[in-house]
Amino acid sequence: MKTIRILPLFIMLLCLTAFAQDKTTTATFTGTVYSNPKIKYEKPQGSPYAQPMFASAKVTDVPQKYYMRYDIYNDVFEYITPKNDTLVLDKIDTFNSITFTANNKNYNLLNYTDTKGKFTNGYLIKVYKKNTVTLYEKENITFYEPKIAKTSMERSMPARFNRIDNTYFIEVKNGTIVEFPDSKKRLLKLMPERKEALETFLKENKVSFDDPSDRIKIIDFIATL
Repeated sequence: MKTIRILPLFIMLLCLTAFAQDKTTTATFTGTVYSNPKIKYEKPQGSPYAQPMFASAKVTDVPQKYYMRYDIYNDVFEYITPKNDTLVLDKIDTFNSITFTANNKNYNLLNYTDTKGKFTNGYLIKVYKKNTVTLYEKENITFYEPKIAKTSMERSMPARFNRIDNTYFIEVKNGTIVEFPDSKKRLLKLMPERKEALETFLKENKVSFDDPSDRIKIIDFIATL
């Protein structure tokens, strides 16, 4: 009889222990082997990476740090596993914030829309935040196919990666992230319900939509509306 009474208690304690362990589980990295299709060309000039060397980085909810690098052209993060394999980090919400420890540069995996209406799930850098309004930056690299000279008057060009201007995005109160307006017309279109206040602000403040400090000034004002 004593054995029969002890057994249910033992099972209950075992279940509670398993539950506690499950509640404290932390995320572990998952990724896939990746091969850049552009490397089919022999030694393209330039680089698709923000920084070619792997650097220490911290990922949200992952306890250990990993050596990582950001492939701007393909908009993916690569990391080195404990077995010294190089994998591409899965684009999932579990790993939605990555910060390089050396310079505190923070990338966020977000859904955003560009001026052409294209919906994208990719990495943006948080530049500035005021109340519920946030300014993000998207790094850009383009790839040029090799050009073979057809005549003696032309010159052959190797395949190459080139950095181009970064793109800026704004997150407004409803959580929508769109490309930062590059003109008064686009700003008014972004917030038509605040047209009068915005027109007054723009009239009193001669801002340039390309100037970094003026972008901050615009964000600060929108945050007050």
